Amino acid sequence: MTLTVLAVVTGIAIGSVYGLIAIGYSVVYRATRVFNLAQGDLVMLGVMLSWYLLAVRHWSQGLTFVCVLVGVPLVSVAEERLIIRPFFKRPGDNIGWFIATLAFSLVIETFITNLYGNQQPNPIPSLIGGSITVDGVSIANKLVLAIVALILVTVAVEIFYRKTWMGTAMRAVAEDREVATLRGIDSRRTAILAFALGGVIAAIAGFVLGPIVSSDPSIGLDYGLQGFVAMAIGGFGSLRGAVVGAWILGVAEQVFDRYYNSNYEIVAAVGVLLLILVVKPTGLFSSSNTRTV
Repeated sequence: MTLTVLAVVTGIAIGSVYGLIAIGYSVVYRATRVFNLAQGDLVMLGVMLSWYLLAVRHWSQGLTFVCVLVGVPLVSVAEERLIIRPFFKRPGDNIGWFIATLAFSLVIETFITNLYGNQQPNPIPSLIGGSITVDGVSIANKLVLAIVALILVTVAVEIFYRKTWMGTAMRAVAEDREVATLRGIDSRRTAILAFALGGVIAAIAGFVLGPIVSSDPSIGLDYGLQGFVAMAIGGFGSLRGAVVGAWILGVAEQVFDRYYNSNYEIVAAVGVLLLILVVKPTGLFSSSNTRTV
């Protein structure tokens, strides 16, 4: 029973990182209808920058967090300006951005891998050390931090969408770019904001994930894929769906690892995704209702 509880708690914690990545996907998708396939490597960039500043340069946690929170969004905004915007200027629908964001992801991974060299993964100091014990189950505080980070980010993004003018503008552009533009909303500005916000979320995810996985330039693809699966389970564009889908995915993987074989946890991810999509093809929290904004 203790092992099961530990697997569930660990799954929720790891799933919280998936959830942060899924929310990053959703924020960009809702405003631009673009799946930013570089989101996972933006998270990896946050992990590696955290490692360099904390373990190599020995900066404080607070200063490192600020630098990661600034550096990763700058890269994300550069992606929008240099990679995505040219496709927005082309008439008609196209999916050229798909290849472009994938290429940008590979550029980030290759650049960081070359800088890191042939080193083995190195530990990254956590903002909160130690652990807490609940009913005989010991839970590392760095895992608790991941859960707290997901909850805070979800609440903050929900408030941003519901209570601010720019949040409303982003939802309007998502509904109909041409009509929103005719009503005076600058779709280019909302796209920049969406990528900047997605970069901030990736930075938080990277800072939280670093102490859990250590420094590893190869994690971007794996975590990006898991975040995408979490978003698909919850429903594209749904923030609450991203959270629930990520927790379901994380728990399923950890239980599978605990009782079956950790080398095949992708089977658990694919199995959960197929099961959900068979029951509800558009995801758990998707909605086909129209909305006037």
